[in-house]
Amino acid sequence: MSSQLAERHSRRTPSCWALILILLPLLLLGCDQAGEGAQSTPTAHPLGEISVPLPSLPPESEPPAVDLTLVEEEVLIEPQPLGAGFPFTVTAVIHNNMPTPADEVPVMILISARQEEIGYSPYTELITVTVPASQSLQVDVPVQWNLAGGEHQVWIQVNRLPDAWQDRAPTWTEVDTRDNVALIDLVVEPFDAYTSDLCSGRVDVEIEAADVAVEPDGRRVWVRVRNVGNRAVYNLPVAVTSATATGVAYTPAIPPCGGKAEIYVPVDQPFKQGDTLTVELNPPGWVGGLQEDNSANNRVSTIASLTPASEPGSETSLDDYDFTISTTDIEIPEPWHVLVTVHNLGTRDAADVPILVENEEGRWLTDSIPFVQGEGLGVAAIRVGYLWIPGGTLTFTVNPEDGRGALPETKRDNNTATFTLP
Repeated sequence: MSSQLAERHSRRTPSCWALILILLPLLLLGCDQAGEGAQSTPTAHPLGEISVPLPSLPPESEPPAVDLTLVEEEVLIEPQPLGAGFPFTVTAVIHNNMPTPADEVPVMILISARQEEIGYSPYTELITVTVPASQSLQVDVPVQWNLAGGEHQVWIQVNRLPDAWQDRAPTWTEVDTRDNVALIDLVVEPFDAYTSDLCSGRVDVEIEAADVAVEPDGRRVWVRVRNVGNRAVYNLPVAVTSATATGVAYTPAIPPCGGKAEIYVPVDQPFKQGDTLTVELNPPGWVGGLQEDNSANNRVSTIASLTPASEPGSETSLDDYDFTISTTDIEIPEPWHVLVTVHNLGTRDAADVPILVENEEGRWLTDSIPFVQGEGLGVAAIRVGYLWIPGGTLTFTVNPEDGRGALPETKRDNNTATFTLP
């Protein structure tokens, strides 16, 4: 049996190999045709056509439009020394480090006190300038503001503005703006540190017997101090002594060239009728006292009289002050602020001249002009946001007769002006 199977297998083997050799070329040809068909009619992907994104390149950064610098050492403020109520000019030099002009570049100047008080209004000015290519530009900004005496700071910024100011003057692209700022310390002397050209050049205060009176209760001494020198003075000691009583008080600011101040000196023991007392103004050797050209008129001895109404009347000349204001002297440098110029046709310098501002609805506020020069003027910046009504009117009254701190004045028909708000 096994021999028969072996014989059959031997007979089939050549036939199978022959059949494979015949079919193999046909199979290979069919595979090639199937490959060509697959390339010509691709099968659709079940999720749809897939696209592979190419890597995106970062956008090119915008080239800087300007390159400006500002140097603190090149900022000049004149004239010096600065005084309350006196105008001055801030000068700065802006450098353009690019070979192209810097067109319409914003420049912001801010002047503010180191310690601001309620109601304080800083000075702010925004301008635009064009700095020529690869050159420098000097910028002069005149300042007329009621900067009170004390320590202030001046900020100057070129091509740098707070976000809220961008719509007023947009800034330009710049790589580094750290060198676009200057901060300057500014000291403004108070009014009482200034001299006047209305009298001879000397420092001299005085009192007379008619300038001293004892209150009826004997506990205070009324003293009038006269400043006959050409320099305003302040904080002068006034000492009162007797055999049993002593007291001291200090004067406020006293204008030069005949200015007067009236103060009360309390004493530790009451005076009696007929007591002898001595009043000494700016005693020699007093710590912090004023160095005078003439001290012989600083001492008075008198007898205490406790009768009522012993206080002498004021001797201030009513023709010394004549303040005037007009609509043309009022302007709006910034929203909610007005800049007022007050003229003095009189011959006396005046400090802290009161001014009243009212709107048509009856709201009002009071302020003061730090210094108004005799036969000259004074400037005040007043914050009037509380009174602001678009298209409304504001009435300004300088030195109102019934106002606090009002100065004696005979001609008052020129003390009021009306201004229309935008």
